[in-house]
Amino acid sequence: MGKAILLGIILVLMLVLLPSCSARVSWEEYDMAVSDLATAQAQVQSLQDDLTAAQTQIRSLQGDLAKAQAQIRSLRGGKTAEEKRAEASVYAEYLDIVLYPNWKEAKLPPRFAFEDDAKWLTELQTRASDIGDAMLSSYFEELEKRSEAAAERLWHYCLDRIEKVLK
Repeated sequence: MGKAILLGIILVLMLVLLPSCSARVSWEEYDMAVSDLATAQAQVQSLQDDLTAAQTQIRSLQGDLAKAQAQIRSLRGGKTAEEKRAEASVYAEYLDIVLYPNWKEAKLPPRFAFEDDAKWLTELQTRASDIGDAMLSSYFEELEKRSEAAAERLWHYCLDRIEKVLK
């Protein structure tokens, strides 16, 4: 009788465990999963294409925005406040260099120091060239001749340029 009970228990276990071992995916379910995967991959590719197109459009619109901002600046005078201050600062510094002999003569500490007048004139010429202002270059030629009137006209010119730039 012990063998019969043992055999009965084994048969019951086989009946319970056998269906769980045979739990396989049907071909229909497999085909459906493969189809769903292909659909999902196609959607991912479509979304990536949309993202690339959107990024390209954003870059294009940023370029258009930059052009529009440049046009606005040109209609307002062409320069931002920072650009205006920088340009005015260049003329102010040039004027400070022009005034070097006056500072020296008044025995006031100049902002710039030059070994001799030749270095001072060279610095003026270099800066005028860097600024690209033809009027500064023409004044420079007169300054070489030690013309006080030219120095005074140059002061006025630099001050006028600073005022116009900052408007």
